[in-house]
Amino acid sequence: MRVVTGMILGFLVTAGSVQADLLGARVGVDYWQMQPKLSAGDPGKAGQFVLDDANELAWYARFEHPLPLLPNIAVRYQHSDVSANAALAEALVLAQKTFAAGTIVSQHNSLKNVDLTGYYEILDNPVLRLDLGLTARLLQSDVRLATPLTAAARDLSVVLPMLFIDAEIGLWGTNTHWFLTGNYSRYQSDRNYDWRSGLAWRFIDIAMFQAHLRAGWQHGQTTVSNRDQLDFVAANDGGFIGIDVDF
Repeated sequence: MRVVTGMILGFLVTAGSVQADLLGARVGVDYWQMQPKLSAGDPGKAGQFVLDDANELAWYARFEHPLPLLPNIAVRYQHSDVSANAALAEALVLAQKTFAAGTIVSQHNSLKNVDLTGYYEILDNPVLRLDLGLTARLLQSDVRLATPLTAAARDLSVVLPMLFIDAEIGLWGTNTHWFLTGNYSRYQSDRNYDWRSGLAWRFIDIAMFQAHLRAGWQHGQTTVSNRDQLDFVAANDGGFIGIDVDF
């Protein structure tokens, strides 16, 4: 991790000459169908939840400038709210209350990610664009279980520092490009990452304004151990469609 961080910082120091020539911004929204997986519970006593698929929105924006050395800024907000009324796959303890495997339980998890990223343009040409940076992610979760006889809940709120990458490769002779955006961090046994990849088609291209339709696949993995009296492992997969505009 230290080696990778050092490489990123080296890129950041030398990236000032590749900053944007003009002020610019991008805003967009993605709609995705997620297939959630969750294991949560008191430290050392977590168990697998059974949750239904859900459809969610994610919002993002980027702001670029020509000032050397100062990073460009990106923000992203993503929220998932999933639940089910089903038998637990395995026994677990939440808020010091025990739930046996096979018990019919109302299960709920609300997960929010708020990302603030500072990044630099490492490459920027018609064929290849590459941005590298650092993300501070505010991760918040509300985990709840309830039966007719008992209920339990835990709240999680942590800030995760993460490495950031965003890349685009233009498909020659078309208005389409392949994209990949991701974040990654690892600390002791905790590993957190996410990526989104797919194709974007530019359907509007006029002076100072472009619009893209996007489609692809997203995956996220969150592992947080013994924070706020909770062990928490979540994974979300699913396809998405979206639209963004540059101006």
